[in-house]
Amino acid sequence: MLRNPSAYGPDRLRLLIGAVLLLPTLAVADPAYDSLIRQARTGNYTPALNLLRQLPVERQTAGQVSDHLLIASWARQDDEVLKVYERQGRQRQLTTQALTTVARTYRNQQRWAPAEAVYRQALLREPNNPQLQLGLALTLADGGKAAEAVQRARTLVVAKPEDVERRMALGYALSRAGQPFDSLFEFDQAFIRAGNQPEVVREYLIALQRARMPEPALRLSALHPGLLDPVTQRRLEGDLAAERVRLAEFPTRSESERFVIADRALKDYDQLLATWTPDASAHDDVVRWRIDRMGALKARARTAEVIHDYEALQVQGVQLPGYALRWVAAAYLDQRLPEKAAPLFRQAVAAPDADPSNQVVDSTALYYSLLENDQTGEARAVANDLASTQKPRVELKGLPLGNPNDAWLAAQQLAAQAATYGADLPTSEKSLENLVRTSPGNVGMRVAQADMFRARAWPRRAEIALKDAENQNPRHIDLEVSQGYNALELQEWRQLDVLADDVVDRAPENRQVQRLQRLRKVHEMAELRIEAETGKSHGGGAVSGSRDWGIETLLYSPPIDEDWRIFGGIGYATADFEEGTGHHRWQRLGVERRTRDMTLEAEVSNHSYGKGTKQGARLAIARDINDHWQYGGSLDYLAASTPLRALNANVTANGGSGFIRWRANESREWRLALSPSHFSDGNDRVEALLSGREGVYRSPGVQVDLGLEVAASRNSKEEAAYFNPRSDFSVLPTVSVNHVLYHRYETQWSQQFQAGAGTYSQRDYATGAIGLLSYGQRYRWNDVLETGANLSWINRPYDGQRESDVRLLVDLTYRF
Repeated sequence: MLRNPSAYGPDRLRLLIGAVLLLPTLAVADPAYDSLIRQARTGNYTPALNLLRQLPVERQTAGQVSDHLLIASWARQDDEVLKVYERQGRQRQLTTQALTTVARTYRNQQRWAPAEAVYRQALLREPNNPQLQLGLALTLADGGKAAEAVQRARTLVVAKPEDVERRMALGYALSRAGQPFDSLFEFDQAFIRAGNQPEVVREYLIALQRARMPEPALRLSALHPGLLDPVTQRRLEGDLAAERVRLAEFPTRSESERFVIADRALKDYDQLLATWTPDASAHDDVVRWRIDRMGALKARARTAEVIHDYEALQVQGVQLPGYALRWVAAAYLDQRLPEKAAPLFRQAVAAPDADPSNQVVDSTALYYSLLENDQTGEARAVANDLASTQKPRVELKGLPLGNPNDAWLAAQQLAAQAATYGADLPTSEKSLENLVRTSPGNVGMRVAQADMFRARAWPRRAEIALKDAENQNPRHIDLEVSQGYNALELQEWRQLDVLADDVVDRAPENRQVQRLQRLRKVHEMAELRIEAETGKSHGGGAVSGSRDWGIETLLYSPPIDEDWRIFGGIGYATADFEEGTGHHRWQRLGVERRTRDMTLEAEVSNHSYGKGTKQGARLAIARDINDHWQYGGSLDYLAASTPLRALNANVTANGGSGFIRWRANESREWRLALSPSHFSDGNDRVEALLSGREGVYRSPGVQVDLGLEVAASRNSKEEAAYFNPRSDFSVLPTVSVNHVLYHRYETQWSQQFQAGAGTYSQRDYATGAIGLLSYGQRYRWNDVLETGANLSWINRPYDGQRESDVRLLVDLTYRF
C-alpha cells in the first residue's frame, strides 16, 4: 500500500501526495489555548491533547473537534482520531483539513469504505482540491475499485503531467489494477523528475520489484544504502535469484554457457539461506527460497538434489506451488521414478489455476511419465485428449484466418508418437506423414518420423528423414541422438562414434544422450553366448535319439578396429540311438566382420566324434539390399547341421545354404532357404524351407503372429544310418503369442506361447498330422543380459511311425 503522507509535526507536514495541513482558525480567542496549539505545532502534543480530552463533549465546538483530530493525528494516535470523529465529529461541520485527516486515518487502518466516504464528503466542499482527489484515488485503488482509481489519477496526471505526486498516485493505482509495467512507467517518470527524494526512490524501487526487475532495483538500492528496510532488501535479493532460475531454463547463446545462470542462482540462494535461516522472522522467505532453489537445481541437472529437498520440505509440511511441483515431477522422471512423477504432473495439469500456456508442456510430461511407467494406454489417452483440445490456428483480432498454433502442432506430434509407442505403427506413419508435409522445416517432426521408421524396421528410410532434418539444424541434439540410434541399427560404427562423442561432449546430462552412450558401450563389450538343449523322444528317436542333450559356449571379443570381432567356442552333444550312444565334441575359432549392409563370418573347427577327429570350416555372409530385401548364404566343410546319428556312424556332410528374405515391416516377413549337402556315404540331400509370419494383433504388451512353415527335402540315397527319406513335404501353420509380464526401462520379462497343426508327407508312407505346442519365457536386463527357456512338444511321423518329442532349450547372452 502506498503510504499515507506523514502528519506528525510541522517539519513533516509534507504529505506523500504533497498535502500541507493548515491549522484551522481557532473557534475561540483564548491566549492559553493558543499557546497549547502552538506547542502542538512544534511537536509538544501532550498539553493540548490533555486539554481537549478533558473538555466536555457538549461544550466542544466544531473547531475544537477539528483541532483535536489534527493534533491526535500528529501524535500518531490513529485510534484516538477515529474515536473522536465517530463520537464527536461525525455530525459536526468539521474543517476540510480535519476531514482529510480522518479519511487518511481510515485508510491507514485499511478501512476503505469509510475512508472513501469521508474523502467524497470533503470533495463536496472542495471538488477541485487535487490532494483530496489523489487521496480518494489511492483509497479506491486499495478498496478494490482500481479502474475508477486509475481513471481519476490519469485525469489528474493529464492536467499536470510534471507533478510527481500525481504520477506516483497513478502508478500506485495501476499496480493495484494488475498493470505492473504501466505502473513502472509512471514511477519512472516520477523518478526522472524527483530522483533526489528518498520516498520517490523507494517507491520506484518497489515498482521495479513488482515488474520483476530485481537486478536494476538492487543496483539502485546500492546507491541509496539504508533506504529500503531489511525485509524488502532481502526479498529483492530473493527475487533476483528467482529471476535467474527462470532465465536458466531459456536457451543460451552457446552450450558452454547453459549452466552459468543456474550456478549464479544457486550461489545467491546459498548465501541468502546461510544469512537468514537463523532469523526466525525470515522463516517464510527462507521457505520460499528453498522452494525456488529447486528450480535452479533442476536447471543444473542436479535432479537427485531436487528430490532430496522436496522430500525434506514434505516432512516439514510445506505445500509447494504448481510451478515447483513441475520441477519435482521432472526430477522424479529424470531419476527414472515415473510412478512418482505422474501424480505430480496430473496435479499440475488439473490445477484450477493452471496456466493454459503450460497445458501442452505439462500434458506432454504427464504422457512420458505414464509411458515410462508402462501405462501405455493411459499415456496414449492423454496424448489424444491433448490433440483434440488444441486448435490449429490462433484467432487474432484483425486477422480473419489467425496464425498457426504451435501448441496444436506439438500436440499432434505427441499423438502420432503415442501411436508409435502404442504399437499402432500404421496410424503413426500416416499421421506423421501428414504432419511432415505441412511442416517440412520442423526438425522435431522429422526426428519423430525417423523413430517411427526405425520401429517399422526401416532404418534406411529413417536415415533419409534425418538427412532432411539435418539441412535445417545439423547440430540439433535430438537429431544427432536419433542419427546415433540409426547408425547403430545400420552397423555404421564410425558414424556412431562421431555422433555419440559430439552429443556427450555437448549435453552429458541429457538422458537420451546417456542412453545412446550406454548402447555404444554395450556394443563395445565382449559377448558370451551359451545354448543348451535336451530332449526325450517317445517312439523310436529316429532323428535326435531317444534321449539327447547338448551345450555350446561361444565367446566374442570386443570390436577390433570397429568392424571386426574374433570368436571362439566349444560344444558337446550326445544322444542314445538303437545302434548305441553318440558323442560329438567340437571347438570353433573364427572372425566376424560387421559393416553397413553386410555381416561376414569365417571359422575353422575341430570335431571329435565316432571313431576319430576331423577339421571343418565355414564361411557365411548376409547382405541387405534395402530395408525390405536381404540375401545370404554359407559354405560348410563338415557342416554343423550334420545329424549326430550320421557322425556316430562316421558319416560326415559338406554343404551350404542360401536364403533370401523379404520383410515388409515389423509384422510381416517371408524367408526362403535352400540347403544342399553331400554326405560322405554318397548321399546328396537338398532341403528347402519357406517360412513367414503375419502380425494380426499388436499392443505394447501383447503381440500375436500367424506363421507358416513349408518344408521339403530330397535324398539321393535310399538306405542310410540316419533318417533319410527319399523325399518329404510338410506344412505347418502356427500361431504365436508374446506376452510382456513386466517391463521397466531396460528390464523386460515376457512369456511366449506357440501352437501349430499341419501335415507331413513322406514318400512311400501315408501323410500324417503334425502337432506342436510350446511355452517359453525370456528375461532381458540392463542391455547386457538376455536369457530364455522354451519347452516344446511336437508329434509327427517318421518312416510311418509316430513319435513325440519333448524338448527344452535354454539360452543366455551376456555382454561384459
